[in-house]
Amino acid sequence: MARGQASTEFIIIMGISFVVLLVLFTMTLNYFYSVRAQRDYGDALSAVQTLAAEADNVYLQGTGAEKIVPITLPGSTVFSSNTTFIGRPINSLSGKSNTISIDLNGTVLTATTAATVVGSFPAQAGVQQMKITSHGDFVSIGSHLVSADPDSVFQSMGKSSSATSTVTFSVELVSSTNESVNVSVATPWSYPNANVSISPSSFTSFGIGDVPVSLTFTTGSGAVGIYTSVLNVTAVKQSVGGTMVARETFTVPVTLEVSG
Repeated sequence: MARGQASTEFIIIMGISFVVLLVLFTMTLNYFYSVRAQRDYGDALSAVQTLAAEADNVYLQGTGAEKIVPITLPGSTVFSSNTTFIGRPINSLSGKSNTISIDLNGTVLTATTAATVVGSFPAQAGVQQMKITSHGDFVSIGSHLVSADPDSVFQSMGKSSSATSTVTFSVELVSSTNESVNVSVATPWSYPNANVSISPSSFTSFGIGDVPVSLTFTTGSGAVGIYTSVLNVTAVKQSVGGTMVARETFTVPVTLEVSG
């Protein structure tokens, strides 16, 4: 009888202990989710407010003003072009393009700019580098993946000769060694007496690093004067599965001066 009573008491104690542990686990889990939600909210609010403030700053500085700004896109971000966007939602065909919005699982945080803004967020959570550029009457905001040094090319040479200039591209924002940034460099150069070749014209980077790209100019006997063009640079960031998560395009002015 005593042994049976002891067994019953043991079962009751174990049951109560299990309930207490379950309650503590639930409280801890709720606290964890609460802390993460607060952190996500703070990161998203900081992102929209920072981008809006810096967009207005470069707008006031005028055409060509530019700034690189780091932001954090929370893991709970809903990457929908109708709720997470820069300018205005994709389903809006009219109205002002002056809103920056991030959707956190249904909680939408926004900031408004004085300037007209256009652009998009990268489709990936985490720390992101964003390039903000003034175009005079509007401001563009988008991913920053690669930088060019120098940001313009000037080459002086004589006719019937060749010369080489180098542009060094620094790939940035690769948060994982399994991610990659593909960069292509092209030019619409089309002068009959002066030519330029690009090597390499494309490359892939799996980490932060510099890649030199050579521009080899060749001139004929009829070349003289100043020739201008640009390098069209396109950088695409891909996720581990090969999906494009960010894209950046920009130009590098090129000037060739040929003396007689």
